[in-house]
Amino acid sequence: MYLPAISNLTKVKLRAYLDRYAVSEQPAAFEFLAAIAFHRIFHLPFQLENIEDESVKHYVIWNGRFDKINRRFCPSPSGPDSICFAYGFYVLIENTLRGNVANQWRKEFVESITHYDNFVTTRAVERRDVFLALIAPEFHKNTYTGFKQKAIEGYNILILDSSTLAEISSICKSITTLRHLDLLHLVRSMVKKFKESGSLASFRKDLNRCIADWELDLLRQEKTVYFGLKAYEAMKKIGRNVVGISDIMLKLERDSDFERYLRKLGGGVLSDYIREGLIRERLARIVETPIEDIFCVVNGTDFRARGLRLIESVESINR
Repeated sequence: MYLPAISNLTKVKLRAYLDRYAVSEQPAAFEFLAAIAFHRIFHLPFQLENIEDESVKHYVIWNGRFDKINRRFCPSPSGPDSICFAYGFYVLIENTLRGNVANQWRKEFVESITHYDNFVTTRAVERRDVFLALIAPEFHKNTYTGFKQKAIEGYNILILDSSTLAEISSICKSITTLRHLDLLHLVRSMVKKFKESGSLASFRKDLNRCIADWELDLLRQEKTVYFGLKAYEAMKKIGRNVVGISDIMLKLERDSDFERYLRKLGGGVLSDYIREGLIRERLARIVETPIEDIFCVVNGTDFRARGLRLIESVESINR
């Protein structure tokens, strides 16, 4: 099944994406795109309401329908538009294309609180583990005020404009070792920012700062993995089993993604990052010489076997 690019959620591209469909189908097409974003963010299987696999416990499901023959979208009939069954928590996803208008909350989102309550009751889950994500191209201050009151009453609510959702998806795509535990931390932080905010404008600023801080924390945690993989990739492109650190650095200087990552970290000693990444992630064996460090590249099959042994060890502990 064709899955559209998440960049279509941004303000620049959203209108062009929606114009591919009839006006009556556009709300469902927006629901579908938002569900795909959560599927990519959480790296979980994606399911449709009419093609549900009950053997899978963790997944993202869009409760609408897609007519493959006529290639038409049909919106979700009742309940949340989409649900993310993450590891240890749940995200109910409600969407609207109704823009910055005073009746946005009354027309589109008033039932979402009922959906939240029904989900908690029927699934017999703890309220603290259920989050309500409201997605729209933009939000009216009345929507903010209405849901802010519900947040004060104890509902776990976060409001995200579609561009911010696309940004979070882009960040997650770049983090190799991202865990649902990291995503839970972000969700809880966004819920807290919303509950404590004083206005829609201040919430937007706090939200942007919250996401930026979360990304930087992930980049720092992932540092050895990222630099190890990038250095390993450079060694494989060079094509020798033994490669000097100067050759690796020369190769990486031409990588724009690598430069962007380094800037976000605030710089640093590149040779130290490479050395630490390759050694800690066991991607190469170092041979120190008076001239420079030389690395013996690890065979891909050897690395995979080590990874499987590590997985087996962790799984045996959790049995």
